[in-house]
Order: sequence, then C-alpha cells, then structure tokens
Amino acid sequence: MKKQTVARILGSSMLFKKLGPSQLLAAAEISTVRYLGGEQAIYEQGDQGTDFYVVGIGEVELVLTHKDGTKSVVGRIGPGGHFGETSLLTGKPHSLGAEAVGEIALICFDKLLFEQALLSDRTIYQQMNLALAERLRVSFQDQAETAVRADKKFVRDEQFQDFLLITGNSGQQLDGEARPSSAARRTQAIAGKFSSNLAPVLLSGEKGTGKKFLAKQIHQQSEYADGPYVELELRDFSEELVPEKLFGTPQDTFPFAQVRQSGIFEQFSGGTVVLLHPELLSFPVQQKIFQSLTSRSFKRTGSNEEVPFQVRLILVCDSMPAKLESADEFLPALFAELKKQHYRVPSLCEQKRDLPRLIDHFLTRYNREYGKNILSISPDTMGLLMNYDWPGNLPELQSVIQRAVMLSRSDTILSGQIILGLPKTEGKWEFNLLRIPGVKNFLKSNIFPIVPRFVVGMVLLATVAALFLGPAEAGRNIGITMSWAIGWPLLFFSFFFLARTWCSVCTLAVPGKLIQAIVKPDRATPQFIKKYSGWIMALLCILVLWVELVWDAYSNPMLTASVIVAVSAGSFIFSIFYKRRVWCRYICPLGAINAIFAMPAVLELRANRHLCLNRCREHVCFRGDEGQGGCPMFRHPFLVDNNRDCIMCAECIKSCDNSSIHLNLRLTPEELWDLDTPRRADSFLVVSLGAIFFPFALHEEFSVLVQRLTTESLPLLSGLPPYLLKSFFFFGLICLFQIGYLIMVSLVARYAEVEENSLKPMLGYGFIPLILGCYLAVHFDLFMQDAWRIWPNLLELLGVEARYIPQRILSEDSTVVLQTITVSGGMLASFYAIYRIMAHFKGSRAFSSEALVLPYSFMVFLGGLSLYLI
Repeated sequence: MKKQTVARILGSSMLFKKLGPSQLLAAAEISTVRYLGGEQAIYEQGDQGTDFYVVGIGEVELVLTHKDGTKSVVGRIGPGGHFGETSLLTGKPHSLGAEAVGEIALICFDKLLFEQALLSDRTIYQQMNLALAERLRVSFQDQAETAVRADKKFVRDEQFQDFLLITGNSGQQLDGEARPSSAARRTQAIAGKFSSNLAPVLLSGEKGTGKKFLAKQIHQQSEYADGPYVELELRDFSEELVPEKLFGTPQDTFPFAQVRQSGIFEQFSGGTVVLLHPELLSFPVQQKIFQSLTSRSFKRTGSNEEVPFQVRLILVCDSMPAKLESADEFLPALFAELKKQHYRVPSLCEQKRDLPRLIDHFLTRYNREYGKNILSISPDTMGLLMNYDWPGNLPELQSVIQRAVMLSRSDTILSGQIILGLPKTEGKWEFNLLRIPGVKNFLKSNIFPIVPRFVVGMVLLATVAALFLGPAEAGRNIGITMSWAIGWPLLFFSFFFLARTWCSVCTLAVPGKLIQAIVKPDRATPQFIKKYSGWIMALLCILVLWVELVWDAYSNPMLTASVIVAVSAGSFIFSIFYKRRVWCRYICPLGAINAIFAMPAVLELRANRHLCLNRCREHVCFRGDEGQGGCPMFRHPFLVDNNRDCIMCAECIKSCDNSSIHLNLRLTPEELWDLDTPRRADSFLVVSLGAIFFPFALHEEFSVLVQRLTTESLPLLSGLPPYLLKSFFFFGLICLFQIGYLIMVSLVARYAEVEENSLKPMLGYGFIPLILGCYLAVHFDLFMQDAWRIWPNLLELLGVEARYIPQRILSEDSTVVLQTITVSGGMLASFYAIYRIMAHFKGSRAFSSEALVLPYSFMVFLGGLSLYLI
C-alpha cells in the first residue's frame, strides 16, 4: 500500500483527522501495513499488546470470550477505526480479542513508535483521551446492564431447571411411574430435532409454558452452543428503534462507541438470537429479516454495506400461528419460512402427569429457602391441584406452592393453604385512600361495617314492617317510598361511587350470619354452585326484575316485602349448611346486579401482590384465625382483579399488618377490557339488563304499551291475562337482545378476524358503563319525582294528617340536563371500553375502525332511545 494511501486513510481516523498533510505523511512513513485473510485472529483475548492498529481496508471484529468459552462480538471496526491502545497504555493483556472479517489491511505502529511518535503529538493525545473517555462511558453502561442481568440470572437458572424437569431432561433418575408425560417427551424430541439445523424456529403457546427455556435448550444442543445467546423483548422498543437495534447503524471510527452501533445480529454473530413477541415487527423489518435469512447477509440501517448474517434466529410468541396468520401479523413469505419449524409448547394442563414431581421439586426448593420440612401434600389437596387447569402454567404452580409452604405450620400441606388463581399486575393510575389517616382509621375500626349495617338494618326492618302492616295503597305506604323511591335509587348510585360496599352493609344476610355463630357450618361450597354461579345469579336477577316489572311491585307493598324476605330467607338457609357467605358470593340476585354495575366504579380494593408474596406469612385476610373469619367472599385480596368479586367489607384491611391493601380511587376501570376471568354469564346478564331497561324506563306506561301492541299487532294474544302478556314481551325483548348480541359478536369477530368464542364473553363488559348510565338516569328521575312522599308518609305514620301534594326535589328541566350528562358519559365510557376490548384482541396491530361500527351503532341506538324515554 502506498504511503499516500496510508496517509489518506489515517486522515479519516478520529485520532489523525486534525493533522496536516505533512504530519499525516510523516505518520504513514513510520507505519507498517499488515494483510490478513478471512476470520484470522489478529490477537487473542489475554495476549500482551505489542502494536497499535488502524484499519485500512475491511473490517475487524472485537470479540469477548466468556468464562464458559462462549464468545460475543462486541462490535466491528471499519476503515479509519483504531484499536489495541489500551493494552499498550496499561501494560496489561488485551481484554478483548480481535479477528479479521474477510480480507483486511491494518496500519500498524509498534509500541515504541506509539509512545514516542504518536502520544507525544498533543493533537493525537487529545483525540486519544476522547476515545478512552467514550470507552469508559460504554464500559460503565455495560457494567450496569450486566449487573441487572446477573440479578435475574439466579431466578432464570432455577426456572430453566424446572423446564428441564418437566421435559425429562434434568438428569434426575425417574422410576417407571414418574416418566415425563407424552407432551413433555414431544417437547424434548422437538428440542433435539430443531437443534440439528440452523434454520429459523417459531415457538408458540400460552404464557408460562417455557417457550424461552425451550429456545435456550435448542441453542445449547445446536452447533452454536459455544456461541452467545440473547433474548430481545421487542415490547421494550418503539417501532422506529427496532431496525437499528437488530441491524445496527453505520460505524464511526470510535471503536468502543461501536458497541452501541452494532446491531444484535452483528454483536451475537455465531450465536442464537431469540425475538420475543415478533408480531410487533413492522412489515419492512420482517421483509429485511426474511431477506437476511435467504441471502445470509444484511445491510446496516442507513448503509449499503453487506454484513454476514451468522445467527440462529428463534421467534417466540404467545398467540397461536393460525391467529397470527389470519390477523396478518406476519409477512406471508416470512411466515411460510417459519412454519417449516414451528412448535406449540403444550400448557401445564396438557401435562398433568408431571404435576406430582414438579410439586416435589418446588417443595424441596422452598423448604430450603424458608427453613421448613414439609414432607407431603394431603390427598384432597393433591386432588385439588390435579383438577385445576393452571392458566398461568409453571409460574402459577411455583407461586401456589411457594405460598403454601409459607402458610404451612406442619409437615403436610392442606387444602386450606392452597390459593388458586392469577393475580393482576399493578401499573394503572390510582390514588390510595388509605393514605388519608381518617379513612384508614374508620375502616380499621369496629365502626365499619357494624354501625352502617346497624343503621341500614333498622331502616330495612322498619321498611319491611311498614310494607306488611302499613296501608295497602302504595302512595301512602312509607315502605314503598323507602323501597322504590329512595332505597333502590340510592343503591344504584352506590354502584358507581362505592362499588359493592352496599353488600358489606346489607342486613339481608345478618340472620344467616347469626345462625352461623350457633351451628358453625364447615361444608365447602358445592362444585355445581361454583361452576354455574354466574348463570344462577343472572337468572335469579332477571326473575326478581320480572316480578318487579310484570307484577308491578311498585304498587304492591306485600309483593315488595315478599321479595325482600325471600332474599333474606335464601341467605339464611344457605348459611345453615355452608360456611361464610356462599349466598352473597354465588347466588344472591341483588349481588348479581351489584357485581356487574360495580365494575366501572371509581373505587376499587386491591392488594400489593409483591408484599403479599414476599412479606406475608399468615394470610389471615383469606383464611382467617381465631378472631377473624377470613374473606367472606372466598377471595384472597392477592387475587382480586375486579370489583365483581369484592364487597368492600374491609376485613382484609383490618387483618393485614403489612399495609398491602389499597383502597383506590381510579381513573379507568381496566377490568372491563383486561379481565382475566371473563364469564359468558356476565355478558348475558349485561345484555338482558339492556333489554329490561326499556320496560323499566316506561314504568307505569309499560302495561298500556303492551295492551296496545297486543290489540293492534297480535290480536290472538289479546285474550290472555295481563301478566302473561307482559311476561311475553318482557322475555321476548330479552331474547331479541340476546340474538342481536350474538349476531353482532359473530359479525365483529369475522370482520376483525378475532376468535368469536373469546369475544363473546368479553364484549358485553364494554356495554356496562352505558347501561349503568341509563339506569342511573332513570333512578335519578324517580328519586327527584317521588322521594317527596317520605314526609307525608312519615306524618301519617305518626297519626298526623298529611297532604299529598306532588313536589319535585329538582326541577324537571334540571333533571333532564343531568340525565343527559349521565347517559352521554356512560356512552363515551362504553365507546372507550369497546375500543380497548378490540385492541386487547388485536394486540399491537391496528384494527379498522369499521370493526367498531356495529357495537357503536348499538350503543348510539340504546343511548338515544334511553334519552327519548326519560
């Protein structure tokens, strides 16, 4: 290479670019040029430094060799870049190795010339300081990231051993009956098959099934086992940054700045790269990956220079490939390539044969961690674990056994120490009201809920007495006024502001609670009731509303009293046979409507699951002790992810010593679109309530309208008794709404390309805010219109002559304005909830706004008709 060429190359280097032509030529005169072939080592990690290098032609890889022998490419140095100075300056061996990439030419300065000629030049010395400062910055950043990775390594190593155990590759000696399940053996066979080649792999399956660990096992059995291994979580990067993260950017001449400029595919050359949630990749990036796989080379972002593609690519996604393909999540060409080596990792539910040995494995681990000596699990507990479907897979099983070991005080785990279910994560906007001392002291005191319950009980007792013993004329009976004009509206208002707090102060369950103190039942809730609880509550709720509307309970004191007594009697009977509040949790019709309309409330009770898991040892809030009965709703606060299952009784607040319980004011009810346990029965009830709203809003005009429709449109039915006619229209309207809902879900699912059976139970939750808004609007008008009767009713009860002159509490015009605001607010909230539900199903991919036309049209119809009726 001519000296003029060498001088020109040196002039492009950060170290030499400020020198003049004569100085560059002088530096070129004292240098030597060294030529190397492809993949030839310039020096090894640990060698003593002898030369300072500037890249003239080609590229050089800086390689880090780990203690286990694996190697990582730290970065690449192109023409003008320099390296090798650190060993010369410190006198210590090289911390990285250097290898040629293809044919290269190096401009070399030996140690003596480096010290006497280069470092003596003030300009070069200053540029060298800049380069070393950049290297120090990068080193600090790498050290911090390494510390974070090391902090997680112990946990991940244990989880990897769990996965090896379930696939039968842990090296443990297993007897004939402890062999892995067939699904586990298939997983092990797949690991061997996929590791025999370097073609890309697609792994799918539920969360927690060990997809990442299978990817690691494939790597460890492949010919790249000695190479680096990295998992890249694509959710951590914006769509704009992903191309640079994967493919890198054009290199500058600061060699250690190139650690950040090299992409993942370049840094981990000769190893395995695992992309988590690959459906987030844009189509241009997918196209570039596909071209890299087929041509075995790629271009850095913003560069036309070809770089060898020498990594094993594994893609890991939680969605099923059929769903990804139908939803256009993947480029067809790339997807066709990935399907050649695709495997759906089976869930834990499909490998229940492996549960006993996994449970033993976790028992051993947590015995050691918590210093316990638990030897076994009782037979009924093992049956409980075997019958559970484990939606959270391995992490959930691990968490359940960990909590059971923490709770156990003997050498055997009992069923009462098993808490099944998945907790929700935190992260939404909220304000914990328990930070206010007055609120916290009130809820932790004996005042709540005893005093409010006593007050409500006295009022309810007087109301029932008045209904049975008072005047038969509804307008003059104070019980009717308290029930329908005041009590029922206040109940609906409490749904939005206080969630299910009404259930905690409800006295209909008090007789049952008193009898439990005597008989002390210990029977568990029957599985049939647990399984079909949603449908039982929905049907009973519809039955109560049928009685209310069709049989006109508003004008019938005896019927109103009978409904109240029937609910209390049901609670009493179930309390005799079953422990805690089985009636309230699984059957109560008033609890059903309370649970549904409490979901969009501004108040919620949740637990800090990290405190529950790491600091709590007793879990009194759930199982109780000598002074506490435990959660009356059979729900551990750790697992509460919605207002449907919590009655705000504050028992957990009283019993928790770790300040884990939060009583939050919240901005958005995320449970409406992010519920882990959606129930078809809930959507059925929501749609039914939407249908029932219309006869409810018509109120006294319902009978007149039914009679008119029958006479004009269905004359054959005109001879039937009024209650049969009203029942026909009542249930007919419910059926019509249900059929319409099913058709709407089917069309939306088909158009938006989502799974219909999954959308069917979820979409109904989106309509709750609107339907609650409609009911609130109607009850607000009823309260303002009829609550005035309480005063003349009370005077008449006391024997004073009363005058019944109608007088509204709020003018009709003002009421209409507030009703319009309430319905409109509910409609807007439902718009957002439906949008979030669809976004939840579609994932990261934008969905067409046309998919929202049907549900939005239904809401506009329902809201508009509601405003017209009220």
